Amino acid sequence: MTSKLLNIFLSLAALLTLAACGNSDEPQPTPEPEPEISSRTVLVYMVADNNLGSYLNSSDLKEMSEGVAQHGLNGGRLLVYHNRRNTAAGNPPLLLDITPTGIDTLKTYPDDPSIYSVEISRMREVLADMKSFAPANDYGMIFWGHATAWMTHDSSDITESVAAPKKRSYGSDRNKWMTLSSMAEALKDEKFSFLYFDCCLMGTVEVAYELRDITPYIVASPTEVEGEGMPYSLNIPAFFATDKPDVIGMATNTFEYYNNRASSSCQMVVIVTSTLDALADATRKVFATQTSFPLTLWDVQELSKTHSEFFRTTSLCNDCHPVYDMEDYIKAMTFDNPDLLTEWQKALDNTVLYKATTARDFTGIPVIHYCGLGSYVVRKANHGDYHGYTLTSWWNDVVSTAPLFK
Repeated sequence: MTSKLLNIFLSLAALLTLAACGNSDEPQPTPEPEPEISSRTVLVYMVADNNLGSYLNSSDLKEMSEGVAQHGLNGGRLLVYHNRRNTAAGNPPLLLDITPTGIDTLKTYPDDPSIYSVEISRMREVLADMKSFAPANDYGMIFWGHATAWMTHDSSDITESVAAPKKRSYGSDRNKWMTLSSMAEALKDEKFSFLYFDCCLMGTVEVAYELRDITPYIVASPTEVEGEGMPYSLNIPAFFATDKPDVIGMATNTFEYYNNRASSSCQMVVIVTSTLDALADATRKVFATQTSFPLTLWDVQELSKTHSEFFRTTSLCNDCHPVYDMEDYIKAMTFDNPDLLTEWQKALDNTVLYKATTARDFTGIPVIHYCGLGSYVVRKANHGDYHGYTLTSWWNDVVSTAPLFK
């Protein structure tokens, strides 16, 4: 009986002690509130430690602020991963929040010049931060910087990021580049309602096919773009349209912005990725008939130039360009099979949601044939080795199935 009373006494003493501690006058830490879930978060991945960053990143940030202040975010969030100029000289990347009242810094990334923004690990870190700081029901992503379509690397060099100008796809951060396959790897577990490439030459079948499982829509240009890039202030409402982003509005705003200038040029496309497997099937049927290389392949509408500093010639091909008009390409291979061409064009029509072009491209190429979707043209047996084309999924799944490659 005495033992039982003692246990009760000790229990009451412990409770009183806890109560006394709970009533301490010492301030208790206030837990950080969970970020509110927004309707849509859009991330601009701005790789600007290059010549573009010397004059364009600040003007585009200003455009974003003006667009947000004027139009609002419709319940969304606009973040910018800002890979600033002179990263190695004490200007580490920032994660910015573009708000109606100004620009807030959410995070400063480690001041480590050995870490590049074009590495898979850094891009994944930024995407995780986006979800932590600005969780949303829906996400969109914009790639800002230089790009060279599918051109990634030579077959002998498949490193994640490489410095030589002829071995790149997206970048650059201090002359380091992200390959197309690395971009797909960095994004493979993500789902975006749209991807917008505010950079050159990414409106190609090779790029879209590589990224087809990540997003339903890709907005891009298959040609080189004007240095000013996207008019961000005009596109804020399209980014944050109710229900789903207005991808046609984004492309139209950008095209009309340049089309209304007499001396400007612009080519835009909106690609539906859910139909790319059907387009691949239709294209394989065309390649199944390719037992030789028609001479007309040398006359396909080009949408990029070899002499650009971005595309160096190689011993394999001194007259190859990374991007041509895809429909003109397929026409050259189906000149004696109109029914096959018609079937293929139906698949193309289902894939290209929107297209628009001025009479010439940024480099002065007259644009006579324009289906919206760009493609590389293999005109000789060894042209697949040009800047690592054989390392793309489109080559492996589609082009290489032609009998002449067996």
